[in-house]
Amino acid sequence: MYYLAIKNLGIEKCIDKNINDIYEDGQYYSYLPDFYFVKTNIVKRLRIKCIEIPGPVFNATVYSD
Repeated sequence: MYYLAIKNLGIEKCIDKNINDIYEDGQYYSYLPDFYFVKTNIVKRLRIKCIEIPGPVFNATVYSD
């Protein structure tokens, strides 16, 4: 399983998960979900955009278990 995580106010949370590594720079995601995840292997770091806040780009990390 792959997990897309962002850091918000110093707390890292998972905003999306998928069985395939579908994550790429520039994609849009909602930052509201908060899925359970285990930070095991860092796959890559990305820059994504959030649907709720148009404009800014956010740093994100993809983990796998």
